[in-house]
Amino acid sequence: MPPDRKKAQTSQSKADFDAFMEKAEKKSVERFEAELAAAHEQEERRRKIPKEALAKGRTTPIAIRFDEFTLKRLRVLAARRNTGYQTLLKEFVVERLYEEEKREGIID
Repeated sequence: MPPDRKKAQTSQSKADFDAFMEKAEKKSVERFEAELAAAHEQEERRRKIPKEALAKGRTTPIAIRFDEFTLKRLRVLAARRNTGYQTLLKEFVVERLYEEEKREGIID
């Protein structure tokens, strides 16, 4: 292969690699910003919920059944948030209960 052609091919490969890395970095930044926004939104929702609702203490164990697909989605989401899936499920129930009570006028 002539040196000029080899050099052109190398510079094109480098340009392709740089473009790929730039795109990957942009996606990574967008993903991080989306996760940060989701965490902020979750924190805002928690602030609205009365402290008593999130108080830790004695709990009553219950049995609840989910299909495998829903349970897998819950576990994946919990892992992304670095929490247990049961903890996340309890947070979801408390948040939804609060929203429904607010909608019904039970609480302000």
